[in-house]
Amino acid sequence: MLRWTIPLLTVFALAPLGCQREEVQVYQAPKDSPTPVAPSPHAGGGGAVPTSPATPPWAVPAGWAEKPNSGGMRIASYGVSAADGRSVDISVVPLGGQSGGELENLNRWRGQIGLAPITEAELPAQTQPVTIGTLTGKLFEMVGDKLTLDGKYKARTLAAVLSLSGTTVFFKMTGEDALVTENKTKFIEWLKSVQTGAPGAMEPTAASTLPPTATPAPVTSIPPMVSSSTAGVPPPPATGVPAWAPPAHWKAGGQRPMRLATFEVPGGNDQVADLSISALGGTAGGVLANLNRWRTQQLGLTAATEADLPKLTSQVPVTGGVATLVDFAGEGELKGTRMLAAIVNRPDRTWFFKLTGPDAVLGAERENFVKFLQSVKF
Repeated sequence: MLRWTIPLLTVFALAPLGCQREEVQVYQAPKDSPTPVAPSPHAGGGGAVPTSPATPPWAVPAGWAEKPNSGGMRIASYGVSAADGRSVDISVVPLGGQSGGELENLNRWRGQIGLAPITEAELPAQTQPVTIGTLTGKLFEMVGDKLTLDGKYKARTLAAVLSLSGTTVFFKMTGEDALVTENKTKFIEWLKSVQTGAPGAMEPTAASTLPPTATPAPVTSIPPMVSSSTAGVPPPPATGVPAWAPPAHWKAGGQRPMRLATFEVPGGNDQVADLSISALGGTAGGVLANLNRWRTQQLGLTAATEADLPKLTSQVPVTGGVATLVDFAGEGELKGTRMLAAIVNRPDRTWFFKLTGPDAVLGAERENFVKFLQSVKF
């Protein structure tokens, strides 16, 4: 269970950061639902902060059962279940900077429930304003057209996005179509109850104004909300790209959201692999959470457990420490795709080096990838 040390929503500057890509799950929530939590009174301009350590900075709707967080990027999780096994999952995830952009996130959510991607021109028609505390966010709603849940139910997703200076916060409800629809009013009222502080204390910032290659420093105009699992995690610094020596045939790519650098890695038969470099604050959710995100959502593999880590990872010496290296081959429709990824924990942040592409290219470039890692000077 989460414990909130300061019941105010801000930019979640101390929450674990990362590109969490969650998939639709059928969740069997506990039978006993919690009593609704009333919002704590907010005293603007430095008034006394409520001291209840168990009170989150929003009113939990009746029938939403709190779910324990076992890691990853979430700072809160709730579930709703029906007697026939249908279920809904609710999450709150803060991410640094642009967090991929609205279109990329919307198309990711659409793909999770079996829908085709849309274009930039179609985005305005899919976007609605929504009140989140004293601020205005954006709401996206989508319903799948296939029976993707247990082969019996369509999935529906409601996602609210609040873009702030340096951080984007995602409030998401996803699950069985009818059950999500039944809980839509509660979801909207929940967003209204979020304690964002006095009006004007922290205004949203358009994601398009944020530099794509840097994560801005967090806003600290009002106290941050942290849980016991994230207290003390530093935010990612705004600058500081290390030096490295890529192989001569690797071509530097253009700027992309959430990346500090990109390389195009050519192979035979005009095949090309993609190398991305990014950095996130603190431990960025930990090794297992990131591995499972890659495995389940990018390669069609099953999730791993903590006990699986020794056989799935290896250690590579790098400047000032070691890198945790994984080598995964896709399955199913993603067969023939491969990923080489390295995670390097530094005192101020976690670095991710990820090479993804055709198996033949990665097989030929594995040694170069390791040498590149060892060339990095943090």
